[in-house]
Amino acid sequence: MDYNWELGRLKETGKFVLGEKTTKKLVKKGEVKAVLFANEPHLKSEFDQAKSPKFTVPLNSLQLGNLFGKPYPVSMIGVIDSGVSQFRENE
Repeated sequence: MDYNWELGRLKETGKFVLGEKTTKKLVKKGEVKAVLFANEPHLKSEFDQAKSPKFTVPLNSLQLGNLFGKPYPVSMIGVIDSGVSQFRENE
């Protein structure tokens, strides 16, 4: 999977939230279809119990933030609607 391409497709056609706190809150409510992590292993261990699919993107949090047009690091993305991207549950 070309993560840069798929992240661009998610950005253009999907619905998502940026950030660890917001993603955690929506995971608890069951509103998140998938969770995307920056390439920082300590983050993924917190979501081992979550039923949502988990993807580790080969970008660090600064690169992920820049890709989404943010001047700050983004360590986690909660996908609410994947649009035409491949970040979704196995259907």
